[in-house]
Amino acid sequence: MIVGRVAARRASIGSGDHRRAAWVVTGLATAASTYALDGFAVAVGALLVASGALAGLGRPLLLAFLAVTYVAWAAGMRVNLAANWALLVRTGVSTNALSKAAHDIARARKARPQTRRWAASAAYVVWELAKEVPYYAGAFGATLVTDAVSGRDAIVFLAGTNLGAAVYEYGLACATRLFLGSGRASVAGEGGGELRTTHDGRPPGAVRRGAQLRHRVVPDLDDS
Repeated sequence: MIVGRVAARRASIGSGDHRRAAWVVTGLATAASTYALDGFAVAVGALLVASGALAGLGRPLLLAFLAVTYVAWAAGMRVNLAANWALLVRTGVSTNALSKAAHDIARARKARPQTRRWAASAAYVVWELAKEVPYYAGAFGATLVTDAVSGRDAIVFLAGTNLGAAVYEYGLACATRLFLGSGRASVAGEGGGELRTTHDGRPPGAVRRGAQLRHRVVPDLDDS
């Protein structure tokens, strides 16, 4: 009985360490991803303005193009949301701290996986939309400060940042998938306390038990 209590206490301490480690990794990943995304998006926006590629478009067409870039950004984010959910389930880590917080709150309330996924994705989108405010403030604020930047330039810049964000979101999703498929994710999953399902959503133990059962029930054809 005493041994059992000691083992339970050690397991509780280990679980707490794993959760703290997952949050540390999430914080670092969020900071790195935020700076990388902003830097890349701003660079693409500035290059699009400097290139003059859209100089011949009128304002209505520029606004239509801006809307198209938002669709592209949403498509890239959609792919990354799926990768972020897979990362959370497999490792307990996320590239977005707000997304992980929403996921962990939902999990603490014993929410269903579908609800946890919705919470994590919604928080991720809210985070990304909030980061749009500095872009708009900087782009249109510049038009008020200097005559060298026009309203057309601001629209082109925003369209470029959206395209850069779309490319980055898709690239981050691909990098996340590569990590999950590299074999290192299993170690991280043990640390995050979230490695509970396989790629098809079944617990690893269930897969093993199913394979053992099939081996027992279905005779080997070579033996018949």
